[in-house]
Amino acid sequence: MNRREAKRLVGPEWLDSDYRIAWETRIMRRRVPLYRAAIGALRALNAVTGGRDRPSLRVTRWERVAPHGGTFVMDKLETMTGRTDHPVTSRSELRARTSFASRLARAISADEWPQIIAEYERRRRGEPPRYHYVGHRPLNAASHALMDEAWVRGELPTDKFRAWNVIKNNDYGAFYSEFFTHGNARGYPGGETNPGFRLGRILCDVSWRDRATLTLERQILRRSRVLRAKELVKFLRIELRELVHPPAPASAGPAKNRQDIFTPEVVAAIADFTKPEELRSPTARGETPGRNCAIEVANAMATGLPPGALNGSGLNGPGPTTPGDRSDEPPSQQAQPPWIYRQTPTARPPGRPAGAPRETPGR
Repeated sequence: MNRREAKRLVGPEWLDSDYRIAWETRIMRRRVPLYRAAIGALRALNAVTGGRDRPSLRVTRWERVAPHGGTFVMDKLETMTGRTDHPVTSRSELRARTSFASRLARAISADEWPQIIAEYERRRRGEPPRYHYVGHRPLNAASHALMDEAWVRGELPTDKFRAWNVIKNNDYGAFYSEFFTHGNARGYPGGETNPGFRLGRILCDVSWRDRATLTLERQILRRSRVLRAKELVKFLRIELRELVHPPAPASAGPAKNRQDIFTPEVVAAIADFTKPEELRSPTARGETPGRNCAIEVANAMATGLPPGALNGSGLNGPGPTTPGDRSDEPPSQQAQPPWIYRQTPTARPPGRPAGAPRETPGR
C-alpha cells in the first residue's frame, strides 16, 4: 500500500492497517535517538540544579489497566518526590516536590518519552505493537474508578460511556490523544477531577475511532509539537516570576466530613452494567443469581454504604430490631419507613341491599 491509498483509509481501516504501523515505526526511528539525548541532558541539568531531595529522573514503571481486565506497566520518568498518587494542590507544593529539570521535563512531556523508546525497542525485536502514536491514553485503576463515579452521578452520557469502555477493553492506548491537541486538555483546572475534562476525554476518545485518518494523525502530531513549544515558553515565564516572587504556601482547607452514598463499592456495583460483556458480573450479564448469590450482592452493597446509611438515614428502612421494638405486632401497626406513601382509603357508599329495586336515572 502506498501513501495515496493510505490517505483514503478512514476509521478502523486506517487504525488497523499495516501502513500505519510502518509509518509510526519510521517516525520512532528518527525520534528515539533525540529523546535519549534529551533525557541525558535533563539528568545532567538535574544533577546541577536539583537539591538533595530532588527527583532522580530515572525510568520508573507504573501500572495501568490493560484490555480484557488485565494490567500492564508503563515507563515514565520520575519527576516528583513523595506520594505521586496524591494530587498537587499549590505551586509551592509543586516546587517543594520537584526540581527545575523535572518541572522542565513535565512541561515538554519528556516524562512520557520512555514509553516511545520502549515501544520502539519492542517493535525492533519483532514483537507486535502495543502502543500507537495517537489514540486514547492508558489510565490507572483510580482514574477508571473516577470515570465510573462520573457516570453514576450523571455527568457522562450512557451511550458514549459504554462505547468508551469497549475501546478501553480492545487495545492498550497511545502516547497522544486528540483531546490533548484539539480538546484543550491542559486548560481544565484540576485535570481529570474536573467534570468538563472527563466529558471531553470520552467524547474525543470515542469519536477518534470513527474519524481517524493519516492526515488527521499527522495534524495531531504536528500540533503536539506546537503545544509543547508553547508550554516551554509558559514554563520559563513562570519560573522567572517565581524566582523573584516565590509562591506562598497554600493553607489547608477545612476537612470535609460529609458522608457520600457513592462509595467506591457502590460505584463499582452500579457501573458494572456499562462494562463490556466479558468484564461484567453474573448479575450485570443478566444471569439470574441463586438465593445465596443474591444475599452476597445485598451484603456487598450494605458493606459499601457509609456508616449510618442503613440505619436512620431513610435509605434502607428501619434499623435492626431491638428489645424495645414491637416486632410482634401485625404489619399494619408496626412503624413504616418514612418514604412509603400512605394512601388513606377512599370512603365508598354502602352497597345496594339484596332485593332492593334498581333506581332509574332521571332524564
